Amino acid sequence: MEKPAKLSLADIRKMPAIEFVAVNQCSGNSRGFFTPRVAGGHSATALWAMRDGRGVPLKTVLDKAGVKAGTKQVVFGGMDGPVSDKTPDFAKALDIDHARDGEVMLAYSMNGQELPILNGFPLRLVVPGYYGTYWVKHLNEINLVDNIFDGFWMKTAYRIPDNDCNCVEPGTAPKATIPD
Repeated sequence: MEKPAKLSLADIRKMPAIEFVAVNQCSGNSRGFFTPRVAGGHSATALWAMRDGRGVPLKTVLDKAGVKAGTKQVVFGGMDGPVSDKTPDFAKALDIDHARDGEVMLAYSMNGQELPILNGFPLRLVVPGYYGTYWVKHLNEINLVDNIFDGFWMKTAYRIPDNDCNCVEPGTAPKATIPD
């Protein structure tokens, strides 16, 4: 960043806001129906809707801080920590061009009220068109990096087959994967 910044929720709320509607789908949607069972959360049909969402485009915050030439990705971290000391802290990354496209939002309210704790209070990343793993809850850290972030939740976990349908035949493994 050209001008590293520490912004409070009050600072972000003073920025020009946008209202939006968004639907979030868990990448493990229907995992609870798999036989045999597979690792991960076992949701059935997990969708989450943000009606009357309100927030600030991530682009606005990045422009305020200034993006250095050579920045490749933006890494996001939340306040919630792992449940086990053997579990890596959760962080996700977006390519800088996508992070600055004006569609990625920092949401602070939904349905006319502050975000509930379970939905990510005080701030949640909203990434239209991406699975819920990118919608980082309790967002409190945004870092710009000059490399491709290879944290556990990007390189090892939460990956999908790298093909046209992002799918595989039951009982087979993908030849290659990409972050979901």
